[in-house]
Amino acid sequence: MHFLHSRRFDKRFKRLPHSLQEKAIERRALFARDRRHPLLDDHALHEPYLGCRSFSVTGDMRIIYRLMSETDCLLVDIGTHHELYGS
Repeated sequence: MHFLHSRRFDKRFKRLPHSLQEKAIERRALFARDRRHPLLDDHALHEPYLGCRSFSVTGDMRIIYRLMSETDCLLVDIGTHHELYGS
């Protein structure tokens, strides 16, 4: 799997504590191996992220992504549930 990053994702990722950055990298690797792994809690999203999906980094931290092709994935955003969805 080849990962592309949006500018928003890169900005937010850089602001995360180092421990959360490492966890996000671990979960991205797990996602690349097995998108359906239960730890990821992968699911489709509704407006305003229609067409995107989300997977878990920690209990509250999520990565929003969009599959661009069989081999390309755009990481759209990263943040807590509240930061991303407002509730």
